[in-house]
Amino acid sequence: MVNLFRLLGLPDPSKAASPAVTRPKRSADPGPQKNDSFHDFGESRWEDRTKRMMSKPERFVHYVKPDDLHRLNLHGMEVRLTAGDLIIADLGSLVHMPTQQDVCRRRIQTLGEQSGLPVFALNEADTLLMIAGRNMRVDTEKHLLGMAKWGQLSEDENQSGESRL
Repeated sequence: MVNLFRLLGLPDPSKAASPAVTRPKRSADPGPQKNDSFHDFGESRWEDRTKRMMSKPERFVHYVKPDDLHRLNLHGMEVRLTAGDLIIADLGSLVHMPTQQDVCRRRIQTLGEQSGLPVFALNEADTLLMIAGRNMRVDTEKHLLGMAKWGQLSEDENQSGESRL
């Protein structure tokens, strides 16, 4: 006679149950093992390699916003603009103080005039202002920002809507 339990793939209850083999629980992350190939990127050889491959940045983006006394610290920014840095001033925290916002806006405009660079408003409320540094191009029609030395804006894109800095 055919064993029905065996036919269905079930254990046969007439046979004594063998003791279950307990296996240790395994983790998805077993942790460090012997002879693992591990690279510590903090080692000096990796740091030296990275320094050789990447040059130090020459230009920076300065994000300026009013301090606790609602003043803009623009000290030394004229030098940074002549070095080619980009300044973005966020006056959004002064929405409830339109007079102080106008004072800060005038200071940014004065900084742009002293540097001979135009000031651009990046939003409708004129609370986000940008001064692009030396050798930067701003296309006011297509809203592109690029660097003159890299030629990010091709000459056919340089129409009357562009301000060359």
